[in-house]
Amino acid sequence: MIKKISLIFTLIVIVSNLSFGQKSTYPAIVDDQLILTGDKCCWDANAVHTFSIVEANKDGYKYWAYYGLDYYEKDEHARKGGLARSNDLINWVKYEYNPVILSNCRWPTVVLSNGTFYMFYAEYNKVNDSQIVRVESKNGIDFENKTIIVPYASGEQNQNPFIYFNKNDSTFYLFYYNGTERAEKDKRWSVYLKKSKNILDLGSKKPVEVIRSSTTLAAPSVAYYKNTYYLLVEELEPSRDNWVTNAFQSDSIDKGYERVTNNPVLHNNDACAFQYIIDNQLYVTYSHCVNFKESSWVMRMIKLK
Repeated sequence: MIKKISLIFTLIVIVSNLSFGQKSTYPAIVDDQLILTGDKCCWDANAVHTFSIVEANKDGYKYWAYYGLDYYEKDEHARKGGLARSNDLINWVKYEYNPVILSNCRWPTVVLSNGTFYMFYAEYNKVNDSQIVRVESKNGIDFENKTIIVPYASGEQNQNPFIYFNKNDSTFYLFYYNGTERAEKDKRWSVYLKKSKNILDLGSKKPVEVIRSSTTLAAPSVAYYKNTYYLLVEELEPSRDNWVTNAFQSDSIDKGYERVTNNPVLHNNDACAFQYIIDNQLYVTYSHCVNFKESSWVMRMIKLK
């Protein structure tokens, strides 16, 4: 009887450890493709940085993607938003009348709801503080009705938005980076979220801190895959001037995130990751730095199992 109890206990421990092991790792990469580059001497040359995919099934293309540029501390007219479209997620055709957002647009992220495209992006003022705004469009090209969602705060960054509709609770979640990276001391990097059943009400909702760091951490995106919420962030390795993408996991979308055991998920100046579940498959678009000193970036996409 004692041996039987011991055997049962051992099996419980093994099963528990296996379950924990599965939840504490980010899914394995099965494919990695270059999908978009900036055109030489054009507005997006060497600067493609973020890529937000919407399954629109419109104008002959299944997938529409909105991309932003690397430009951070440059003139607002260098920061623009473009559109590319595809039917296979690999071959993308840029919209011939790009850019669709003409200035002061960084990090566009888009969701399609009830026939309306809602885009969120960061704007910057003259001292380089940032705020997050929302615009909307019926055709996915002409955006209007700009609304402030996260306002300017002196000495702070409110940027790197990622809009996500959580099917588990029919709620919109806006994840974003808030921090004091330019402060002389007590610097802070945090991931915040706002949530609402109605996407038009996000601006009035109180922000909630999800994770906090005393070193460079930003660019959140979230996905629900195989019964787990995964949160990706970019972090800087100061010793090597190297950007990596790291993952957290949780059973809840808005709390309890812990680092996975197989970080970094992407490790060679790979940042600005956006996650998407398409046809029950996890995809991640990310920006790869070809030349760190010259800040030359291209867009890649991984498929995970």
